Amino acid sequence: MLNNIYTTNPETGREIRVGGTIFNRLIQDQYDYINGKLVRRNNAPPRQLRSYFFNTITHRRVIGGGRRYFELVNNGWDIENDYYLVPPLVISDPDPDPNPDAVRRNPVTFEGLISVHGESLAKCNMTLCRECFIPITLGINEYCEEHQLLLYRPYKGDSPSHEALPLN
Repeated sequence: MLNNIYTTNPETGREIRVGGTIFNRLIQDQYDYINGKLVRRNNAPPRQLRSYFFNTITHRRVIGGGRRYFELVNNGWDIENDYYLVPPLVISDPDPDPNPDAVRRNPVTFEGLISVHGESLAKCNMTLCRECFIPITLGINEYCEEHQLLLYRPYKGDSPSHEALPLN
């Protein structure tokens, strides 16, 4: 029975099997196996630093040139700022609101809302408050209770006969 002998990979710090694929690649390229340890040769070429990319969806690093890297790039992912892997949905998604001030220039009006939703509101016996646009029961009043109180507050004049005058 053969005993499995393991040693530490000096590049990653992980345990690797002596005689395994990674061990043999290290021995062939730049290391010698002396006294149970991998020792770097003096004439070995300098180590190449790995390039990493940041996956913006998983928030994990992806090794440049690795299987996952090629899988993402072949599926249309883009590299931004030489570091960020961005999926194609984010890139091709046009700006949803190119002009955020458009709502301020064209405010929502009561008439506009009623022209669009008036028919469906009438089927439900509802209408909208003219001030805050909340749905109210269709009836005599055009305002919700809160705005009725604000619009028809008591008059502070000398005569008690002018108690509830509209402000309009």
